[in-house]
Amino acid sequence: MHRFFVPPQAIDGETVVLSGNQAHHLRTVLRIRPGQTIELFDGTGAVYRTEIKKSTENTIEGHIIGHVVESAKTDFPLTLAQGILKGKKMDLVLQKATELGVDTLMPVLTRYCQQQKNLERRLQRWQRIVLEACKQCGRPTPMRITPVVTLQDIPVPSFHYPLLCWEGEEQAMVHPELFTILGKVLLLIGPEGGFHKQEVQWAGDQGFQSVTLGPLVLRAETAAIAAVGIIQYLTRLQAARLQE
Repeated sequence: MHRFFVPPQAIDGETVVLSGNQAHHLRTVLRIRPGQTIELFDGTGAVYRTEIKKSTENTIEGHIIGHVVESAKTDFPLTLAQGILKGKKMDLVLQKATELGVDTLMPVLTRYCQQQKNLERRLQRWQRIVLEACKQCGRPTPMRITPVVTLQDIPVPSFHYPLLCWEGEEQAMVHPELFTILGKVLLLIGPEGGFHKQEVQWAGDQGFQSVTLGPLVLRAETAAIAAVGIIQYLTRLQAARLQE
């Protein structure tokens, strides 16, 4: 069943009205017609099973016939602090981080980030990518994107497990026993040029644990996706153990 994002203000009782590009996509691209059923999510965890009642040139009206709340809560909520990447590389990380269940993405400006222009416009684009990824994977609540921060502005003390993925680390690997209690995980990944040695020193001084993803040097976007997948698997494994 097709799933679409709907802002909460578009819902009035049991009636939903979609307009603009979304209505156009439903009517023209997907050829949704009255009598068909779709799913709508409002970003709060609520999912609405909706029957299309009316389709006009500018709007589509639906009637809610079912309503559930899907929880996206995790025992080890993961924040990905990502050195901002160029163009489609950052888009890919946003898409896959959403699919993999990252709680929050924190775009970070580091020394080797290329000059950033139109950051506000990029943030708007990133939000759209996250919503599209939610539709594809069935996620009920979008990944949160924070404002852009510098490395030194990362609120490290608010996390239980700050981890730095760094190509210069040769021995320390992530393992489930690292996560001794339930808590928030912060995963710091560099941009295309990696981290400057002074940034690595800063991270160590702030309590980050440096970890390796293996003997090969990965592209920044590959490192982010691989690291998130590893962390999500290990923390879920450990959460099950801790709750036994």
